Amino acid sequence: MLMAERHERDGEDVLRLIAQKERELEAMVARAREEAARLVEQARREVEAQLQKAREEAARVAQEYEARAQAEAREISEEVVGRARTEAEALHRRAAQHMDEAVRVVVERVVGGAGS
Repeated sequence: MLMAERHERDGEDVLRLIAQKERELEAMVARAREEAARLVEQARREVEAQLQKAREEAARVAQEYEARAQAEAREISEEVVGRARTEAEALHRRAAQHMDEAVRVVVERVVGGAGS
């Protein structure tokens, strides 16, 4: 019976060893899953941070271009208004130069027409 008992103990030892190895493998798989989940979450956070950074950069560039466009529009507007003022002043000077003659012509017509 010693032999049978020994085989039985050996069989139990093998089963315990298999069960122990199975638990070790399950623990390794659980750690690997946890690590994979951690890496996925870390990658997700990094991607989100990069997306946020890209959004901020895009907003900054858009503001920069908008400011440039506004400045350019302001320059064009000032240039157009400046030219219009210059033309208006020139017209005003010409009108003032001809004012005396215009008054003389009107007076002559009024006086000349009254005397006829």
